[in-house]
Amino acid sequence: MGLIQRIGKKGGDTARLKWVLYGFLLGLGWGTLMWAVTGASSGVKVWLYIALTTGMIGAGVAAIFGAMNARKRGERISPRVMPKDRAEQKADKRAAKAEGRAEAKAEADDRKRSRSH
Repeated sequence: MGLIQRIGKKGGDTARLKWVLYGFLLGLGWGTLMWAVTGASSGVKVWLYIALTTGMIGAGVAAIFGAMNARKRGERISPRVMPKDRAEQKADKRAAKAEGRAEAKAEADDRKRSRSH
């Protein structure tokens, strides 16, 4: 079982973690390309330095853009690695019930208004 699957089972957000991983791999590929363009005469240590550095930059950029898009959609910014504790689960259930009651009340009010017209 991989790290991403374990995080997903514990209630974490695997989609953003995958985007960060894709950003890292894209940066790693870009670093390898840059190393090859410069002649590839430097050796493995220089390739490792360039590829890992650009990979980390790619992962950082992916994380920042992913967080900005998540905030626009109203999601949490930080990934949840640990499962929710009982207090958080109860709070979520209470919020869902309150939202359901508010929706039911709004529907009932709409029906009353439509009958009165």
